[in-house]
Amino acid sequence: MKATGLIVEYNPFHNGHLYHLTKSIEQSNADVLIVVMSGHFTQRGEPTILNKWERTKMALANGADLVIELPYAYSCQHADLFAKGAVSILTHLHVNELIFGSESGNIDELIQLESITSGIDFQKSVRKWVQTGLSLPKANAKALEEFNFTKELGTSPNNTLGLYYIRAVNELQSPIKVGTLTRIHSDYRDQAPTHDKISSATSIRNLREQRADFSTFVPKNVQDILDEHYRQTNTYHTWETYFPFLKQKILTLTPKHLVEIHDVEEGIENRLYSAMMKSSSFEEFMDAVKTKRYTRTRIQRICANILTHTTKEWIHDLQLATAAPYVRLLGATPTGKQYLKSIKKDVNVPIYSKFDSKGHPMLKHEQSVTAAYSSILPEPHCTNLNIAEFSNFPLHFER
Repeated sequence: MKATGLIVEYNPFHNGHLYHLTKSIEQSNADVLIVVMSGHFTQRGEPTILNKWERTKMALANGADLVIELPYAYSCQHADLFAKGAVSILTHLHVNELIFGSESGNIDELIQLESITSGIDFQKSVRKWVQTGLSLPKANAKALEEFNFTKELGTSPNNTLGLYYIRAVNELQSPIKVGTLTRIHSDYRDQAPTHDKISSATSIRNLREQRADFSTFVPKNVQDILDEHYRQTNTYHTWETYFPFLKQKILTLTPKHLVEIHDVEEGIENRLYSAMMKSSSFEEFMDAVKTKRYTRTRIQRICANILTHTTKEWIHDLQLATAAPYVRLLGATPTGKQYLKSIKKDVNVPIYSKFDSKGHPMLKHEQSVTAAYSSILPEPHCTNLNIAEFSNFPLHFER
């Protein structure tokens, strides 16, 4: 069976994702589609609007055959580790081809760009611009101009993430073939819809929070899951809803203990503490903390690490530069199960179909992640989600 892999967040699943999924199957002639999906926090450090089980349902209902969890240790990280974790999982599962969406749509162009940007001379240029006080993204854009690449090619968000996927394939010496599809219209930064049927996940979340109609932009089964979640819990997961918990954490830990948290460096712990003392909302807190060097995305990831108590020592011990140490299955169709059965003897890491308290420390940390993520939910939903982390078997979906 030919397997094609996608790396996703589905926060939430929308028509653009459906296009990516169906076109990837067509382009690669896949027999089975495997998605590696972030759990409860995204690469940009945001809590996912719905939990991983609800988003797994969305993926399976719309064409995925296997949904695999990208562990928090990789999912809430800089793009290089995010990509390395996801690509290594797809490699473990003997995926033939990885297809990602990009603004470029030209895989040869992106492969050439990656070979330049991973070189020593380019990295020297980036460091030079960082030393002038620019943030890493802006320093990267300046370096691209020096090497005669357009700013748009190298800094468009999906092109950039695609470069990290290509780099991860190379660094892991993975046999996976890499392909791309041109994204249509919206990117994740769009705050409002830009197309009659395709909208970014950000704008859909904004519409849902405003109680506005978003049905044009998502499959009907996704709308039903979103509506049912809100009917039961009367809330969605956003940083604003976590603000009271985050405030309590930061002010209780104090700067002395904050410095132990992963990615808290260069005295930012003092800035976090003093800003939180004066802030009455998450947006007010962000405005007070972020700087040229500490972007909103990085601060959000730090906040997620604080909530989940992800420490420098714990991350260091994991040695994330190597391949992911296990595969955790969240859901499958009969086709997906058939594929897993056919490759299982050739997979060199454990495949978990259920939480294992004796498993790898990276897996056990998902308990803390879920505990933090569930904290905003009313009972019994908070308790039920924590129980699900231990007791859920992979979701089964008949198509």
